[in-house]
Amino acid sequence: MNQAILAITILATTVVAALSPDGTGPTGSSDCTVQAWVRAEDLAPSYVSHGELRIKVWQAHCADKIASVALRLQLDEFGEVKHLRQDAVIPEIKKADNQTLPDDLVSLGYFRASDLANEVVYDYGPYDKAMSDPEIWVVHAQERRAWSTEVTLFENNHNFSRPLVKPFIVGSPAVNFPPSFKSSRQRTSSGLHQRHVYSDLGYHYIAVVNFTDGRTVDLRAGYTTFLPTFRKPSAAPFNWNGTFAEPENCEKDLPQTRKMLDDMERCLPADLRSVFVAEVTLEDGNAIHRGSPLKGRVTVRATNGSTEMSDISVFPFLAETFHWPVERATTGGDPDFNALICHWRGFRSSEAISVDSYSYLFKTTDGKDPFSFPNDYPGGYGLLTEAKPYLDFELPIPTTTIPDFPSYYNSMVTALSIQLTVSYSLDAAKCILGADRFKRYTRDVEDERTAKDRLEEGLWDSYTPVYEEEVHVDSTLWMRSLILKTIVPIVVPGDISEQPVEHYLTPGQPSPIILSSLADGVVFLPAQPVIIEEPLADTSARLMNSEGTFDPYQSWRITTYHEVPDPAAQYNQGDYAGLLWKKKLAAEENLKETIVAVDEGDQHRFVAP
Repeated sequence: MNQAILAITILATTVVAALSPDGTGPTGSSDCTVQAWVRAEDLAPSYVSHGELRIKVWQAHCADKIASVALRLQLDEFGEVKHLRQDAVIPEIKKADNQTLPDDLVSLGYFRASDLANEVVYDYGPYDKAMSDPEIWVVHAQERRAWSTEVTLFENNHNFSRPLVKPFIVGSPAVNFPPSFKSSRQRTSSGLHQRHVYSDLGYHYIAVVNFTDGRTVDLRAGYTTFLPTFRKPSAAPFNWNGTFAEPENCEKDLPQTRKMLDDMERCLPADLRSVFVAEVTLEDGNAIHRGSPLKGRVTVRATNGSTEMSDISVFPFLAETFHWPVERATTGGDPDFNALICHWRGFRSSEAISVDSYSYLFKTTDGKDPFSFPNDYPGGYGLLTEAKPYLDFELPIPTTTIPDFPSYYNSMVTALSIQLTVSYSLDAAKCILGADRFKRYTRDVEDERTAKDRLEEGLWDSYTPVYEEEVHVDSTLWMRSLILKTIVPIVVPGDISEQPVEHYLTPGQPSPIILSSLADGVVFLPAQPVIIEEPLADTSARLMNSEGTFDPYQSWRITTYHEVPDPAAQYNQGDYAGLLWKKKLAAEENLKETIVAVDEGDQHRFVAP
């Protein structure tokens, strides 16, 4: 029994928060190290979320130096943008006067001599320098504190000789707030940035520790998320047509990109290529519930041209729309901003923050691998032929998919991406690559066997089924292919509820409130958002780096990393309060099962026979 109870008390993983030295001498608090944890249910509209705050003081002589501890919960949102100034012109990358390449490019193994034979050398200096020129670029970053709520949980100078835990509740009004999601934000700056955008948000628990010597310190105690609710969408078959196209290239001003595009157009003119159209049918409509499959068929129709369809893949993906940065850029004099965004400092996962992502931490009884990751986005793939120009697919939508939701800086929307691989002739490939590179890439003899020959070969191996032709893979397909895309709009709602709720960006909406216990007559106060502008010097340090180059023959030499200020670096870092709460419930349930087993006469697991 004692060991089972102990398992409940050590659920939280630790994040050490060392306090900055302010006090002096043995009576001060400068040498006191305090840790704070929160475990709590996720937030939701018209819901009371229960939670607990745990405070631990490491030094014995600091046990009586804490006068009080309050717990704050706040929704922080962040957005940043880098765009061209009105009428600003980026210098053109011109041919260099000195056409000599560095001697060590071949010896160091970065390039082949044949690749450099007729290469043109360009001067990237003015272009690179322009990336950090404040006369050309505007950088802007800000945080929006949508709301903040706070309650004192420990007061009257408690004795913290042992860790103490206090319960609390968070009441949420009938308002939808955005779900939070997993992000990976670099804490260092490297290379040069062109147009750029980034946004993030997080629900942060902060323990406000007040010491007896008058010092106050804020400690991050964990993060949580909000589970917005949606009306049930109608289910009806959905039909959609769209034309495949090459994705827009955002680096058209770079010589290597221009050369690639020019060679492609010269050898494979766009107006002579085939036109491919996707006809998509979704059986149950384009509104898909998380945890349910997306079933449908995509059929490809093609005109006669210089390209042929080869294979197709279908997969859901997270389409993020940055409306705040785009609006600032376009109204600030950069109308091409949205089409030419290249650099996103950060990685956005397709997963919402959810306890479903941590199934590997809990024992399973169904025989599943506890270390599998069932919430990864699925995908469908298939070969296309004239006889079978379609692909049937059934894609499970993970329970951790971020539901569609517009927030202050951006909007999260799930879409269905269809990628079509099309091939062109070997003659066109030879023209694009050049004779030397083409020869090197096609040293392997092409398999010219007929279908009858391959069928015969299949009878003489142990793997090809009878009457099934051996699959013939064209070894040159990789170098004479284009990837075309089209995007199908779909809707992924979150939890379904018939209760009406308002959107948090509607003016005058109330915000959540944190309390020490449930009380009658609680009044939700209107949210009062606060905008916190980041100092320009800090934003510039992150987005106006002057070290680096776009020169493909020099970029590997100039890679430096610098620590940079970043308000969003700590978003959703540390312990997820919802996970720690689930671990508590799992441990308590395990304890109940143990007690029941003992009462029924079974041998207690912790008692030696």
